[in-house]
Amino acid sequence: MTNWVSSTALFIGGCVASTVVEKIVDMGLSFLHKRKLSESDAAVKRVETALPQIRAIMGVAEELKTKDSSCSEWIHQFREAVDAAEDVLDELEFTKLEDMVKTQNEVGGSASSSKKRKKDAIGGDILERLKEAVTLLDKATAGVEHILQLANLSGIRSFPESQHEVSKDLRRKTTSFLAEREVFGRNVEKAKIIGWLTRETNAPLSSFGIVGMGGQGKTTLAQFVYQEMCRLGCFEKIIWVCVSPEFSVDGITAKILAELGEVFQGDTPFNLLQLSLKIKIHSKKILLILDDVWEDYKRSDWEQLIAPLRFAQRGSTILFTTRNKLVADLLASVINTEHESLTLRDLEEQELGLLFNSYAFYGFNPNNYEDFRAIGDQIVKKVRGSPLAAKVLGSLLNSHMDQDYWRRILKQDSVINLEEVEGVIEVLKLSYYNLPADIQVCFRFCSIFPEGHTFDKEELIKMWMASGFIRQKSFQEERPEDIGEFYFNHLLKKSFLEYSWDGDGERYVMHDLVYELAQNVSNGEYWRVSQNDKSKSIIIPSTVRHVSIPDSAIERLSHLGNIRSLVVTTCTERIETNPNLCVLPNSLIKKSLRVLKIHVNRSFKLPDEIGFLVHLRYLSIELKDIVSPSFEYFFPASIYKLYHLQVLELVGDYPISPFFEIENTEMANLVSLRYMRLPDQIMRTIYGVHRLESLQELTFFVGQGNGYRIDELRTLNNLRHLTIYNIENIGSSLEARDANLLRKESLKSLSLTWTSGSNSDNPEQIIASLQPHPNLVKLKIENYEGHRYPIWMREMPCLKFLDIYGFPNLDNLPDLPLSLIEIRLRDVGLNILPKLYQSYNTNTPRLKSSLRLLEITKCPNLGSLNGFLQQEMVTLDCFEELIIKNCENLTQLPEEFSTFLSIKHLHIGDCPNLTRLPYCLPLSLITFDINGMAVSELPLQFQTPYRSGSQSTSSFKSSLRLVYIRNCPNLIALNGFFQQDDIDFQAINIICIEECGNLVQIPRGVFLKFVSLTNLTIVNCPTLEAVDNQNNLLPSNLKMLHMKNCGDLEVPLLESSAGHITLTDLKIVNCANITRIPSSQNVFEYLSKLSISGCSRLIELSLMQQAHNVDQGNNLAHLNINDLSIDQLSLLLIEPLRNLRSVSVLLVSFCSGMEALPEQWLLQNSDTLRRLTILNARTLQSLPDTMVRLTALEELLISHADLLIELPELPASLKFKHIYGLGNRLL
Repeated sequence: MTNWVSSTALFIGGCVASTVVEKIVDMGLSFLHKRKLSESDAAVKRVETALPQIRAIMGVAEELKTKDSSCSEWIHQFREAVDAAEDVLDELEFTKLEDMVKTQNEVGGSASSSKKRKKDAIGGDILERLKEAVTLLDKATAGVEHILQLANLSGIRSFPESQHEVSKDLRRKTTSFLAEREVFGRNVEKAKIIGWLTRETNAPLSSFGIVGMGGQGKTTLAQFVYQEMCRLGCFEKIIWVCVSPEFSVDGITAKILAELGEVFQGDTPFNLLQLSLKIKIHSKKILLILDDVWEDYKRSDWEQLIAPLRFAQRGSTILFTTRNKLVADLLASVINTEHESLTLRDLEEQELGLLFNSYAFYGFNPNNYEDFRAIGDQIVKKVRGSPLAAKVLGSLLNSHMDQDYWRRILKQDSVINLEEVEGVIEVLKLSYYNLPADIQVCFRFCSIFPEGHTFDKEELIKMWMASGFIRQKSFQEERPEDIGEFYFNHLLKKSFLEYSWDGDGERYVMHDLVYELAQNVSNGEYWRVSQNDKSKSIIIPSTVRHVSIPDSAIERLSHLGNIRSLVVTTCTERIETNPNLCVLPNSLIKKSLRVLKIHVNRSFKLPDEIGFLVHLRYLSIELKDIVSPSFEYFFPASIYKLYHLQVLELVGDYPISPFFEIENTEMANLVSLRYMRLPDQIMRTIYGVHRLESLQELTFFVGQGNGYRIDELRTLNNLRHLTIYNIENIGSSLEARDANLLRKESLKSLSLTWTSGSNSDNPEQIIASLQPHPNLVKLKIENYEGHRYPIWMREMPCLKFLDIYGFPNLDNLPDLPLSLIEIRLRDVGLNILPKLYQSYNTNTPRLKSSLRLLEITKCPNLGSLNGFLQQEMVTLDCFEELIIKNCENLTQLPEEFSTFLSIKHLHIGDCPNLTRLPYCLPLSLITFDINGMAVSELPLQFQTPYRSGSQSTSSFKSSLRLVYIRNCPNLIALNGFFQQDDIDFQAINIICIEECGNLVQIPRGVFLKFVSLTNLTIVNCPTLEAVDNQNNLLPSNLKMLHMKNCGDLEVPLLESSAGHITLTDLKIVNCANITRIPSSQNVFEYLSKLSISGCSRLIELSLMQQAHNVDQGNNLAHLNINDLSIDQLSLLLIEPLRNLRSVSVLLVSFCSGMEALPEQWLLQNSDTLRRLTILNARTLQSLPDTMVRLTALEELLISHADLLIELPELPASLKFKHIYGLGNRLL
């Protein structure tokens, strides 16, 4: 059976086919009946009659195709019929939109001409294709009874029941007995669970969830806990129940009773089961372990199951494993007492290696297979943290103890081939089959992105919408975006996606094995051609609908007739620009594209024929390093005929100054637009934006002429996010009311911005008339020059995010609502901070604030935070982050700061009069960041409520992970928590100390107690003194050491770091005391990145060695540095740098005193050197003739090569070359 059958069957199981068939019945009957096309009318009625049968079969095709191959032809026929019908229906909708736009644009047209156009709007071509689509569907439905018969004969139940029945053969049966020979890793997780189960608690019933994707080792961990709890004897009864996908309250209750020794035969009344369970566990402390739980919806079933368990003794616990975070949330809300959970992540490489070896060498002595172990270590790196994959692959290799076979596995792009390794695919597909069919479609769409891709939630949802994957019923008021977000969160909760914070906000990634699953289940429907795919012999199947491909291979799509989504990526190599280059050839224009996304790093122009893409809903161009003369350079005028278009984007890092400000009167023709993400120069030129009533987001520039005034916003009541610039152009408060903001109930985010220094008239009256609806969640006001705040700021009960910027004349703000999560006050003339209040009456003695973040930046009049942080009637239990910057008159923080037990991040910068910090900080603090302060003492850490009494603080653990101390000239010693011995600081992994010019003392052994320290930076602390035991300064886990001008501590730091096998990144700058780099054997063994600059005595040594041709001998370290950065070429002549043989990136920042490159050094790195950069090469006269032998070289950049006249032959591998000679001429 071919792969496309699988993907097509899954497509049919989705919402698309059902929706299309129903629409063709409704619309087809209407259109064809009006035109008296009785033959087609009869065909539509036959389709309508078959519709219930079609619905019945949609959920069984995937299972049926594994049992009977005769359904493949029907699946293919039905798929083609659905696609054709969908296109025709879409074109019918398009003609309606086209007619509406023409009517709107018509000036002075007669009523008769308008009527004539409406009558003729449905062209003959569309009607013919509608008839053909109906005929195809009619033929396809003729075979539906045969397919149903096959399903019945195969014992397959119809949709929707089969959605869960499909996994019957894949159900797991687990017991409390450990099947593993040994449990590797998970020590932290074990300790957390055991600690939770053995804690002292008076809770009537609590729960603990172990959450993770399939194959992460949840069951093994639960089995270990079972055995450990039996050993410890903390519970009177320990019960193990394997739940699996089918959740039956009766069945689970019966299993619990069986574990307790009471077995019921036959159909026992449920009431009797529950009474028996209540009696069995009454006043007994029990631990119930529910393994492999899936049910995340039926709250009533959970409540029934839990009811008799509440009669157990206090301290009883339910421990459960699940792939679905929703299960943990649901069970926590049902039990409604103490709850905890942990999400399993990938195993560490070392632990994974032990697990892999236990299977791969089972029955063998590993010491006799050293060569195999070396290959196995490399294979483990590609297993990607999955315990299941390590076990399955280890077992596979155990039966093939042949080095050639192991090497073949290693060389595969993916060592885990889901089709071959049955255990992995079964586990992962079980989760996939339990997704609703419409969410399965959305999951498969993710496969067109490259492995490791970082997903933006909003972007992905827009693409799903444009592709037609979002099912929106006609009676639903819910936006498709909201449904898409539900789909996305469902995938997130069920571990198909994971959080990934990249600095720009929340992003999401897909685990490598889950990505392979997506590719597996989408094969034949989705296709991705990678940048490295040079093969043109592989023909893309005609069944493919969604494609990602580099522009260099786009002609490979010319034979495809029904592409729905196309993502085009340009080649990474930089070439001479071609202003006439079209990324999208005309051969692809007349297709069924819904989504077109193009990543561009070269000049190009879309063809005018893009206007023929009548189905297109998503058009996005992302630019990189492009200089373009105008918007029309990318988008021809024909795009204004794309009446279905929902998303139009032109984004990227490009200079926007060349865009001309020409009035754009045609953008308003795109009446389906929901999102415009365009440069500001374009947005300000759009005329008549009021016609775009579907817009969800808008950046609007207020102008003074018709089509640009604020009243353009009056009818845009679907807006969710609105940014208004140039508010100074609003003439009066009456004109401001024309924006109709108060009636925009759906508006969630509003930004109001005056141009800085505009000296606008009546700003207080204008802002008063721009009152938003009370539903507003996010508010930003910028460059407001009024002296009074708008009264409506007090009446915003739903407000969660407030950003005030540039209020120089405002010395006070109103009391703010307790609903606020973030408050940012920047460049405001406040004398005192506002307080928080509750907008409605309450009998609660103390009110709870939702505030998590408070930022105060550039508030020169603010002297204290006491009024805000010391409110008697409000608790700040959620307060997590405080940012204070550029507050020159701020002199103190309240000592009560230590009582904020939820605070996690403290950032204070450029407050020169803040001479001291609170005496102590809470243990909850994660980030301690101070910069530009006059403090001489650092604070301590402790948990205030526990300081009294006899309990020792030695058991307290600090959460502190990140420590930044910069520009503190009064700090003489690292005191405070650095010298504190009564707190465990094992969480600290980054310490950065910079520009502390008077810092002298670092306590002896201070860094050693930070056992998790991985990154240490010490910069410009020239008065630091050496310490005793200088060879043992740094903890064993250190990975990165950056040092610059560290006084007498330079040499001890370098010597101490040399023996650390974990060190991978070393940077040495302006360290005058360093005269050599340790080069004996076994030093810097794993160092991969080295940077040296400004070390004058090292340069002197290198020149001496060069002059005397000093031979250091053979007893030297052989470093494996991959990335080398130096400021002088002469450093390549000293040990151990002269001995390097694996450098792939070399940067020389100042080539002084050398006329030629070190030829021998280049040749010994010829197989690995990819990028060579030499800056300020003013004395360089020539490049060696052997440059052509650098066969790995891809990029060559040389600047200021004033004496370089000509170039030798360069290697064929070179993709990018920039060599600037005298006068900045390009060679």
